[in-house]
Amino acid sequence: MSKLAINGGKPVRKKPFFPWPYHSQEEVNAVVRVAKSGKWQSRWHGADDVTEFERAFARYQQAEYGVCVNNGTVTMMIALQCFGIGPGDEVLMPVSTFIAVPLAVLQLNAVPVFIDIEPGHGNIDPAKLEDAITPRTKAVIVVHNYGIPADMDAVLAIARKNKLHVLEDAAHAHGSEWRGKRVGAIGDMGSFSFQSGKVMTSGDGGILLTNNEKLYKLAKGISSFGYGYPEPILACNYRISEFQAAVLRVQFKRLDSQIDRRWKNYQYLSKRLDEIDGINIPAMDERVTRWSVYVLFARYNRDAFEGVSKQRFVEAVKAEGIEIISDGYTPLYRNPLFQNKTFMSKNCSAGQPWYDRIDYTKVHCPVAEHMADESAFDMDLYNFLLGPTSDIDDVIDAISKVKENISEIK
Repeated sequence: MSKLAINGGKPVRKKPFFPWPYHSQEEVNAVVRVAKSGKWQSRWHGADDVTEFERAFARYQQAEYGVCVNNGTVTMMIALQCFGIGPGDEVLMPVSTFIAVPLAVLQLNAVPVFIDIEPGHGNIDPAKLEDAITPRTKAVIVVHNYGIPADMDAVLAIARKNKLHVLEDAAHAHGSEWRGKRVGAIGDMGSFSFQSGKVMTSGDGGILLTNNEKLYKLAKGISSFGYGYPEPILACNYRISEFQAAVLRVQFKRLDSQIDRRWKNYQYLSKRLDEIDGINIPAMDERVTRWSVYVLFARYNRDAFEGVSKQRFVEAVKAEGIEIISDGYTPLYRNPLFQNKTFMSKNCSAGQPWYDRIDYTKVHCPVAEHMADESAFDMDLYNFLLGPTSDIDDVIDAISKVKENISEIK
């Protein structure tokens, strides 16, 4: 009889991991309080939750100013608009990240330019950055993938040399630090998400941080019809509600203790994974002084698993009751949106000739492709890293079981 669950055997785990999004009666009470107050929108009703959260989170991330909006994609759009990004401008970004990053660029009729990643942690490779700069390049979006800070020293040096704006996408990186400085407050602006899968959440929502007062005032105006900004600007309504901010204030109180717990459990997980030949966690850059451990980025060596493909390995581990992802970040240029340039349809204002400068079907980022196809897999750690160490033992047992019985799926 087969031992592996993928072939009908008994899985290692059937019970769920730590519930996420996690909430308590405190969130319920906060929402009820706002509902009873009748002050549901801070900009109009003079309520405090949005303002208080903006101040508290900005201070926590070591930034001077914060502007809350309805999601973490809009934060990037607003930041780029603050930078003056417009039609035909080129914006550099890592090729391995979520689709929201290039979408924010396309919404402004600007051009996403994809940069390969470094093999260690999957963040943008500064060594590939400068070669991609043209006279049309106006900004760099640095994504702190998995919550691991990118090499901000190298990126900022290149950006300052070439007079480029730097936007940090820190959607995964609440509380993470680069050389003692919290991410999101290192570049010109920093974008955070509070979507339901993030390390603190209000279902959706986002915040834009900056240390530049002019950018702050402009971002605040853009987010709310231009109100309060002294000059006419192209703006919209991107505001967050008091309900979301009230939930975030409660979630925020748990953030440090949850980061500490994730880190402690991650260290235990790392030691256990060392027992399994063929599964490797990249060594952390010593300049990363804090990692909030959003997702575990690991590498699979098929030679240690008798040549079994990464995809088949992942399917077998998932069947054992452990949720892992085979290719969390397929190179963005493989998306049909770019392969077919469907963003240039007649119904979309983005159909402009400057997109002809890049043929995304010919873009090739070998590091990102190898990781997506052969080696990288992800674990969503906000679930089992907040539970007991026995949850981690189940993860290790499942991977070990698949390795020990790898012949069943060859």
